[in-house]
Amino acid sequence: MDRKERLLEELTKIFRKELENDNLVLNYTSSAKTVEKWDSVNNLMIIASIEEKYKIEFSIDFIFKAENVGDLCDYILDNSAEVS
Repeated sequence: MDRKERLLEELTKIFRKELENDNLVLNYTSSAKTVEKWDSVNNLMIIASIEEKYKIEFSIDFIFKAENVGDLCDYILDNSAEVS
């Protein structure tokens, strides 16, 4: 399993917790349009949890232009030393 796949698994755990859905399955194309309860309020909670876990800060520009979980993965991999 490569780093991006492991990261996807870790992000799935964060999303499950924040969206209160233990059965949620994410893939790289998952987005707020395709994931139930991923609204603007929950997005703030998700982003805060990701920033805390990976010790990064998302820019406002990135938050507005990110389209899916794959974009989150790429940003985290490019900007965090916390990903194994």
